[in-house]
Amino acid sequence: MTEEWKKIISKNGKLMYEGFVKDGKPYGAGTSYYSNGKKCQEGIFDEDGLLYGREYYKNGKLRFEGTYKSNKGYGPNYPVYGTCYDEDGNEYFRGELTIRKIGNMSFPLVEKPQCYGTIKPEDHPDFNQLMWHRRVKKPYGKYFVPISSKRARKDFIDLLEKNGFVSEGKEESGRESTINSRFLITIDIGRKEYGHIGNITCAAIASKSRKSISADEFLVLYEILNSVVIV
Repeated sequence: MTEEWKKIISKNGKLMYEGFVKDGKPYGAGTSYYSNGKKCQEGIFDEDGLLYGREYYKNGKLRFEGTYKSNKGYGPNYPVYGTCYDEDGNEYFRGELTIRKIGNMSFPLVEKPQCYGTIKPEDHPDFNQLMWHRRVKKPYGKYFVPISSKRARKDFIDLLEKNGFVSEGKEESGRESTINSRFLITIDIGRKEYGHIGNITCAAIASKSRKSISADEFLVLYEILNSVVIV
């Protein structure tokens, strides 16, 4: 199918993208928008996101200008070289960005500059409707999240339970056991269950797997794959 100029509208009637599309997805010159109507990204897109152009904060200020890397693994394209600005419009970094990925299924994270934050801006147009998700097979199964702090484990489990996850033990004792454990938290996306690894050997094996990801990475993964908003 050849490229053609179109508008992509969200499920609630908001303009998400205007520009060239291919197979119903952004491809070529175009602009994506936040739900408040302000620009989110503009430039040249491929099926995984922006390749070159500008990205904005929700308040309309320029966030980044430069080039992005076409992501062949999990997640959208990510910035690799350019200029970064704070929310007041002040330049704070210029040059090559450092990106961290853990295996092919990890959401890209910006390590340098540290203040850049997530590559998915707040209230970003729905990735599922716009771009790269169509190439991703839903990797249902267990993921391993290393959280050592008891308080952080409790907060994370509270968040999971708000979104319908239950303890593998199906009882309060299972929940408390997971909170008090010092090993990795296990989360089964398909069954919506959580638990914990019970010994050092299993934890070591899991930590080396491609399914060992941070809590933030898991929440982004779950939100994108299931087209839901983590509450």
